[in-house]
Amino acid sequence: MEIRSAYSQSARTEVAELRDADLINTWQQFQTSTMPDLISAMHLCHAIHALSDTGLLQRLRDGRNSAGTGLLEGMNQRIAANVLRYLVIRGLLEEWQGTYTLTYKGELLTSEISLARLGFYVEAYGPVTQRMSDLITGKAVYGTDVQRSNGPLSRHCGTVFAKYYTPIVREAMAGRGAKRILDLGCGAGQLLIDVCLSDPEVTGVGLDIAPAAVEVAREQARRHGLEDRLEFVVGDAFDPASWPEVCNGVEVISGIGVLHEHFRDGDQAVVDILDAYAKVLTGEKMLLIGEPEPYYDDRENDSDFFLMHVLTDQGFPVDRSDWADVIERSRLTCRRVLTRATAGPRMCFYDLAPRG
Repeated sequence: MEIRSAYSQSARTEVAELRDADLINTWQQFQTSTMPDLISAMHLCHAIHALSDTGLLQRLRDGRNSAGTGLLEGMNQRIAANVLRYLVIRGLLEEWQGTYTLTYKGELLTSEISLARLGFYVEAYGPVTQRMSDLITGKAVYGTDVQRSNGPLSRHCGTVFAKYYTPIVREAMAGRGAKRILDLGCGAGQLLIDVCLSDPEVTGVGLDIAPAAVEVAREQARRHGLEDRLEFVVGDAFDPASWPEVCNGVEVISGIGVLHEHFRDGDQAVVDILDAYAKVLTGEKMLLIGEPEPYYDDRENDSDFFLMHVLTDQGFPVDRSDWADVIERSRLTCRRVLTRATAGPRMCFYDLAPRG
């Protein structure tokens, strides 16, 4: 160990600098491991979520961007002010004479899609990842001891669906001249609301197993003035024989991201559900199944998406070639596969109809 001594000019206090090659090497290993970056990313994610969840983000955007204009009203002002300072350090905010504004980086990180994707993992699946050790060891069981938060899940998925998936559903419907749609596992009803807002002639029905989600969807429809065109009912999306009468008479049945969970019970479980759907696809009805197409790589959060399915013991999403095999074994045939060429989460929509 090397020791270098010096004296402060003001107090003549000795300052001893210690230099230890082993400690330097240990610290450099820690820095090179990228663990500091992972820690920073974790904390920044939670800070961004808090900025949005507390209403501070909306206040900044509304012009209430200083203590004098009410930015910190109702907050623990000392903590809130220092969290804002942290966000200045991280480059999301700029501060000038007590006034805060979002930087370009801050705008991007708090965009509608960025917050939805963040909320999917932090808010909806946060209760699951926080219990990862217990799930791995078997001290906790998903569905009994641990649950994802379905309210935030529906809300954040709805935001992503509106941007990337609703246009595909509209394209599929337009190709058939269809005007009435049944959405399976409708959640908060965002897909149906967006489709109806884009076409005044469309009506629809949303079906979800969760009564709370159905109530939220009904309220959302009322807020948009669509209560006369949309109905939401409680029901099992995978048991067509039990569907309420209002589900009859639709021209398109859509289900986005609802079927792959059944792969945990084997391919035949999915084939059986498709066969059950085939029985209700009378006349010119179309079944439009939208499913993630992961490549199981580390691009576009595929690895994170995979981990959520691991921890919740769901069936893993499969690619279009595997879906083709499953559909071939069912009583349905695939007429088209619709997908986005470049932008958005990887998703394929399968246009299905009964075999002739």
